[in-house]
Amino acid sequence: MAKVVSLSEAVSKVKDGDALLVGGFGSYAGPDELLEGLAARYDEETHPKGLTVLCGITPGDKTESTEPGKGFNIGLNRLKADGLIDTFIAGNLTDARAIAYMVGENKIACWLPPLGVMMNLFRAAASGRPGVLTKIGMKTFADPRLDGCAFNERAKTAQPIVELINIDGDEYLLYKTFKKANVAFIRATYADEDGNLSMAKEAVLGPELDMAVAAHNKGGIVIAQVEQIVKRGALHAKQVRVHSSLVDYIVVTQNPYNHRQSYAGDFRPELSGDIKLAGETVKALKPGVRKQLARRGALELKNSGASGRVDTIVNLGSGIPGGIGSVAVEEGISFCATVEAGSIGGIVQEGLSFPGVANADSYLYQLDMLDIYDGGYINMCFLGFAEVDERGNTNVSYFAGRAIGAGGYINISQSTKKVCFMGSLVDINKRNGIETSKFVKQVQHITFSGDFALEHGQEVLYITERAVFRLIHSGLELIEIAPGIDVETDVIAKMGFRPEISVNLKIMDDSIFNDV
Repeated sequence: MAKVVSLSEAVSKVKDGDALLVGGFGSYAGPDELLEGLAARYDEETHPKGLTVLCGITPGDKTESTEPGKGFNIGLNRLKADGLIDTFIAGNLTDARAIAYMVGENKIACWLPPLGVMMNLFRAAASGRPGVLTKIGMKTFADPRLDGCAFNERAKTAQPIVELINIDGDEYLLYKTFKKANVAFIRATYADEDGNLSMAKEAVLGPELDMAVAAHNKGGIVIAQVEQIVKRGALHAKQVRVHSSLVDYIVVTQNPYNHRQSYAGDFRPELSGDIKLAGETVKALKPGVRKQLARRGALELKNSGASGRVDTIVNLGSGIPGGIGSVAVEEGISFCATVEAGSIGGIVQEGLSFPGVANADSYLYQLDMLDIYDGGYINMCFLGFAEVDERGNTNVSYFAGRAIGAGGYINISQSTKKVCFMGSLVDINKRNGIETSKFVKQVQHITFSGDFALEHGQEVLYITERAVFRLIHSGLELIEIAPGIDVETDVIAKMGFRPEISVNLKIMDDSIFNDV
């Protein structure tokens, strides 16, 4: 039976050099009380030091810091003190910017595998398997012929975590299971008096079970942060996500701020599946480039030939692609939205509320969703980009000197029949108005491989507010331009390479640019 303990007693269980598994997904389900307690202990004792921290999507709120290593105290940013973390392995680092700066300074050895791989590594550790064998990541930064998931020099000079394997003449990547799992920090809504855990009010269902099993089966301990203790037998057996036999210690959150449903604000029952709202669950986009891009992306849904919402299964990425959900509601476009956090159906939220979904039809566990993505479940995806090059490669994983990682981007983009990348043609500096091309000769980091897409017969579009390109064997082909745009001066002159120009070059639909 799990023991209810104080925060200070719980965090005292973490030892120097431990491997610490941390639950959460961006804005959701972060065990902030435990992270706050661990940071406070380190400030006082300078222990535990030299931790290896493993996450899926790091808990955090994307707060930008004004100086390196001094990020806001939310989520994993709480562990930013020098010496506390030695090694970091996760599916994505964009939400914990203070840790990302430390990676950039080479203070922390860092590997960032694709999210689906990371989720499967927790399962592999739990089940005693030596690794994860997959094609996900081939010809991207995850491939050992490129970076092997290593994001700084400390990682690049250490033991590799991924190998290229040949089976019956076919190439695969073998990602190696981590050896240690000493402590798991996970979060649940309720624990009963025995220590059974329920995620009833959580908006995403993450790797908490796999983390708990991995730590338990490797001789470690599991510490759960909960909102409330309920009576023995009060939880329906189907509501119990983690059985009490896998839980060692429970900490009841004392500061409600550390147990919000998300960093976006108050509890919203439509995000946890408790109710379905009759009204709108996402704000309309303001007129501008973002809405223009969302409208052009939505045209791909309109033209997909779907006869109903379940016929076109779509993934919407964060940022600009998320606006498609708002436009679809506004224009009455039906499709079935999914996100890698596990929901099917409903309205994908934006900003800090992403990847929450209002009025979802179903909630899968993240690993289940990513596995069915890998198998080809979705018909179409909409993703962002920071850079695109002449071979059709995109980069979202490393730019501006900051380690970010791919999250579910590689799982989604390498497994989907039709891939639509969305973003502006250039970046404009808000301070000085200087334009920087996002279409470059060669990307800094390959998150999506154009060559892989061509080999596997994927249809790939690159949608901007001025032009639309598609991937062909010679590279990018310009297939559409916005009304009033000059191809040479407004498009090609803004690019780092010259694309092919289609003999059937079209003008983009005027309705995209209506300011309504």
